[in-house]
Amino acid sequence: MTTPLKPSEGDAQQRYFSLTQITGFDRAVLFATIGIVALILATLLLGDRVGVVLERVSPLETAHATSPILLQFSEPMQRDTLADKLRLEPAVDGTVSWSGTSLIFRPMQALKPGVSYTVVLSPGAKSETGREVLSEWRFSFKVRSPRVAYLAPADASPLNIWMATPGEADSEQQVTNSTGGIYDFAPSPDGQSLAFSETNSSTGTEDIKLLDLETGSLRQLTNCVDASCTNPTWRPDGRMIAYERVEFNSALGNVGASPTRVWLLDVSSEPPSTRPLFPDTQVLGTDPQWSENGQRIAIFDRASASIFIYDFGDDSGVAIPSQAGTSGALSPDGLRLIYPEIQLNEGQDARTLLRLADLQTNTISPLPGEDQTANDQSALWSPNGSELVIGRRFLGQEFTIGYQLYLIDPNSGETRQLTDDENYTNGFFTWDATGDQLVVQRLALTNEQGQPDNLARPEIWTLDVATGELTFVARNAFHPRWIP
Repeated sequence: MTTPLKPSEGDAQQRYFSLTQITGFDRAVLFATIGIVALILATLLLGDRVGVVLERVSPLETAHATSPILLQFSEPMQRDTLADKLRLEPAVDGTVSWSGTSLIFRPMQALKPGVSYTVVLSPGAKSETGREVLSEWRFSFKVRSPRVAYLAPADASPLNIWMATPGEADSEQQVTNSTGGIYDFAPSPDGQSLAFSETNSSTGTEDIKLLDLETGSLRQLTNCVDASCTNPTWRPDGRMIAYERVEFNSALGNVGASPTRVWLLDVSSEPPSTRPLFPDTQVLGTDPQWSENGQRIAIFDRASASIFIYDFGDDSGVAIPSQAGTSGALSPDGLRLIYPEIQLNEGQDARTLLRLADLQTNTISPLPGEDQTANDQSALWSPNGSELVIGRRFLGQEFTIGYQLYLIDPNSGETRQLTDDENYTNGFFTWDATGDQLVVQRLALTNEQGQPDNLARPEIWTLDVATGELTFVARNAFHPRWIP
């Protein structure tokens, strides 16, 4: 029979002695290990009870009419399981995109100012690990009234950006304090920030900068050391800016400044990256504008005297001959373009007519509702593309000094006059995000005595398209833009 071995008395004493010599650090490690194991066991036991949660949502409390809605989940999701789980009250149609664990909902139409919305996430969506959203999530916000940004003072320098809320007394506020002056600007599509080109009074160059309207933080987007970078134009998703760039070529002796070209600025990268729209240096361009889906961009190419519409999807382009020097107005869907054309007839003053180009059928036709006795200077599509606003003044026997605004159905030609004040001419104008209002740059033609007003300064007004009601915003100001 084999007798089991037993530890000797010395071995037992040695083991006892070793155990009693555990240090404080060893005990801390032991307790931490026990705690981690306990947390893991608790997670395994309770994980299904907690489920997937939302770590961040926006907007909260207040929103812009064009604000996207964001829901950030605690872990990666099976995206198709959310198809019927998210809704807005009142109901709003929109599109969904993803960035990591964040769902981004973009309404197809602008939210209504003054209306409160509730975002509802129903339970049932699943993560990639199979865990579910176990309870309903809700958060609410109210859409703020739109504001108007503009440049002022029109008769002095330096120019700065101001902002006001139409209909609110004493709401004007200066939002930039540039000593060199603001050349031009454009609000971001979501209304959170302003991109503007600022003149460096020391070098005479212009750079594009970004002002966050919520925090006041300022960021320089371009580094135009020997160039002028102006006319920032946002792609509707807010991730890209097209702008005009002129190289001064100061180091090249008598070469002179280069012609204007269009460049692209990716503001979603860090730091922002920039490149020419076209690598071919022979393609010149001004006046960039985007289609609503960002797939097409239109520019005026001075080298070929044409409007060039480029499609990023299939790398194709369409050129429309034009002498007017503008890229016209691209419809929101990018399938039609309305643009001015100059008509010269012997013995008559030059007229500006509007032409409608169908980019699907490659046809050009007069604008429906055209008046042969009128001069139509500019046009702008409504946000949903169903209507046009144009500036028109009459020639001949019906001669009018100033331009009035008209609403035209581009399909039927049905026309409705929006303004009818012979004391004012109406120039630069833009739609608000909802398509309910216009902001208009106006100039008084006569003074209170009915005489020509040579001291008049441009004014900013808003116009309710449905009622025709005009609301004064600012005096001695120009280049108005809506901030949704």
